[in-house]
Parts: sequence; structure tokens; C-alpha cells
Amino acid sequence: MTDAATTFTLIGGPTVLIAYGGMHILTDPTFDPPGEHPRPGTPVVLRKLAGPAMAPAELPPIDLVLLSHDHHADNLDPASRAFLPVPAVCSPRPLGRSGSATTPRSTWPAGSPPSTARSTSCCSSPAAALLDPAVVVPVHQEGWEHFSSPPGDLRRAFAAAGLDARLRTIEPGETLEL
Repeated sequence: MTDAATTFTLIGGPTVLIAYGGMHILTDPTFDPPGEHPRPGTPVVLRKLAGPAMAPAELPPIDLVLLSHDHHADNLDPASRAFLPVPAVCSPRPLGRSGSATTPRSTWPAGSPPSTARSTSCCSSPAAALLDPAVVVPVHQEGWEHFSSPPGDLRRAFAAAGLDARLRTIEPGETLEL
């Protein structure tokens, strides 16, 4: 590993480019344009409201893709399936649709990439308190119609818990150095 800075670039939705130890890690790639994504076998239609801030061609070579799940298109959409540059997609639980080669997160060696957690505004500040002194960079808060908690809810929850100094927010296309 190198001493290069750790950076987070929010591409949009759940998709973040993480530069860590000389590696380029991509989370939950979603590169489709805005539109409808029906869930097969259900009446549910997910609506993507915003496209990515960067196209796959603008990314550096990707070393690892972290996929939280593959149950619907807001974590791995058709454009991302066509783009995936590495054969292994890591997931903390069984995948729903992909059939891709996967490496469960439980098999990662000690000292692996920074951990990520999923949560809602009401649960995030207590979780952040447990992870003291970790910095929290929220993603997957925008870009899809089914989100019910706006980013302001998270800021207020952190402020009420006295943790607002640890919250780092970025907009799609922005990069944060840690």
C-alpha cells in the first residue's frame, strides 16, 4: 500500500470512487441515465431521477467493486453490469440477481478497505457514536424517487447528537480528501 491520500468522489446515488492505499474502489455502481427500473415479478417500479456525475470512461482503472446487494437497479444497473472491470464483486450477503463471481466480505483479510455501513437518518447518529472517532460520509441519499429521508434529516440528527463535526457531506461530482 502507498501513503497516497484517501479520497471519496461521489458519482451519484450509492456510487462512490474511493482512492485508498493506491487502489481505486468503486461502490454500488449505477451508471444508467434517469428512468424507470421495474422490479421483475413485482408491481414495483424504481425511478432514477438523476444520472451519474461521471461516466465510466472518466474513471481510473478500477481494482475492486464493493456491492452491498444486487436485489434491484439502485445498486447495480444495466450500464454498470456492462462496465464492471473486475471479475470479483464483494458482498456482505447473498446476491439477488447477478450470478457474478463474488467474494463474501467475511473472507477479506485484516486491514482491508474502509468499512461502510447502511442506515437511515434515525439510526445513523447512534451508529456513528459507536464508531467514534470515525468520519461519516453519507451517500445514496439522492437520485431515486423512493428515498423518504432527505439529507437535511441526517444533518439534524447528527447535530442533535453533537456529532455534526464528524459528518462530511459531498455533492455528486465532488471529491473529499480524508
